[in-house]
Amino acid sequence: MDVLETLGIEPWTFFLHTINFVVLILLLSRFLYRPVVGMLDERTRRIEQSLAEAERARAEVAQADREREELLAATRRELQEMRTQAEQLAERIESEARTSAQQEAQRIIERARQEADAERQQAMIELRREVATLAVQAAERVIRQNLDTPAQRRLVEEFLADQPNGAGRV
Repeated sequence: MDVLETLGIEPWTFFLHTINFVVLILLLSRFLYRPVVGMLDERTRRIEQSLAEAERARAEVAQADREREELLAATRRELQEMRTQAEQLAERIESEARTSAQQEAQRIIERARQEADAERQQAMIELRREVATLAVQAAERVIRQNLDTPAQRRLVEEFLADQPNGAGRV
């Protein structure tokens, strides 16, 4: 204790200051240090939690971006397939329409031919009748007599039979 007096420190005052310092440390530790450390620990925990949530959100956004890109690619593929199918359908419809039009044209041409043949045959029949009538009239004048119907018919048959290429058939 002599050393303390040599340095100008009173032991009793030193002892009181030391007790005050220890009490102050205990009070600060209990009422200030623990709550501050608790607040800092809570803040650290919240920051770590926020960082974890941000990382999770970033991963979710990246996953959503990948899914969106996959969906876009799938949609593009589907659209391309639909376009290809539509083009094929259009080509098939066009081909069918073209075939149908050609068939219809062929039917119209064939019907026109048949009608022309029928008209030609009808004209030939009428022409033969007219020729037969003229032949009968000419024969009447030549022989100056009136032939009866069976005789007329026989004369016409003979006349037509004498025609070339079988045109004499009535």
